[in-house]
Amino acid sequence: VEEDWKYVAMVLDRIFLWIFTIACIAGTVLIILQAPSLYDKRKPIDILYSKIAQRRMLLTTMGPEEED
Repeated sequence: VEEDWKYVAMVLDRIFLWIFTIACIAGTVLIILQAPSLYDKRKPIDILYSKIAQRRMLLTTMGPEEED
């Protein structure tokens, strides 16, 4: 009878381990997916107001200058 209880306890331990693992992973994924920065498609404010970034954008949109 004692060996049967040891086996049942081992099975329950494994079941609760799996439940705990799945709950932790699911909770982590849900918290990360609720981050507002994942869905914010606006340009960062430092790119909007930085003079260096504005110059870089002008250079990339103008393309290379051709010399004659």
